[in-house]
Amino acid sequence: MKYLVTLLLFFIWLPLFSQNKDFKLFYPHKNELGINVTNVLGNVLSLNPNNASSPYGITYRRHLGSSSFRSGFNINIINTEEDDFSTGNFITRNLYIMSVDTRFGWEKHMLLSKKFMFSYGIDLLLGYEKENSEILDFNLGNTSFISDLYTLGVGIGPVLRFEFKISDRLFLSTESSFYGYHEMTKETLTIGNSTSDEPDKSRANLKLELPQSLFFNISF
Repeated sequence: MKYLVTLLLFFIWLPLFSQNKDFKLFYPHKNELGINVTNVLGNVLSLNPNNASSPYGITYRRHLGSSSFRSGFNINIINTEEDDFSTGNFITRNLYIMSVDTRFGWEKHMLLSKKFMFSYGIDLLLGYEKENSEILDFNLGNTSFISDLYTLGVGIGPVLRFEFKISDRLFLSTESSFYGYHEMTKETLTIGNSTSDEPDKSRANLKLELPQSLFFNISF
């Protein structure tokens, strides 16, 4: 891992051949807000955007000449209730999930033309998820089964970005990343009036995100 981090830092700080004035012409405004429009575009064009795996719905960048601060954010909430009265069962199921994904990073730019920009950098990832699942079984005298899950994740990895300039204020972009991610999960079970803590769980994985998501960016 230490060799990977060293290699990433080396490439991030490689000297570029373009002058700062060229980057200022490409980015005349310092702030850029992006919206993930992959699902919207896919529905309009009757395509299937389910393979677009970027979890970030909103991005923000601050341009500083030949480099930029980058960030991304997304929140997702699911709240469902289901009654099961089939085959003699009398069960009510409630599910609540809230997940938050954020990233913060730095990128260096390489100007390909007046309309195209290539960037490379590194991201730090933070994720949080809360899941509450409750089952009320009327067959067992209104006995409730409640599971509370709390998951915290951290990660790091390199990212590549391609951006097309429509105008001084409008841009289209896509990204590719390769993240290492580690998460810890705590679970509490409540059955009736008895509550117990389950053993903590952890897992680590590598996430390769190909450039399948499209972002519409507005500069200001």
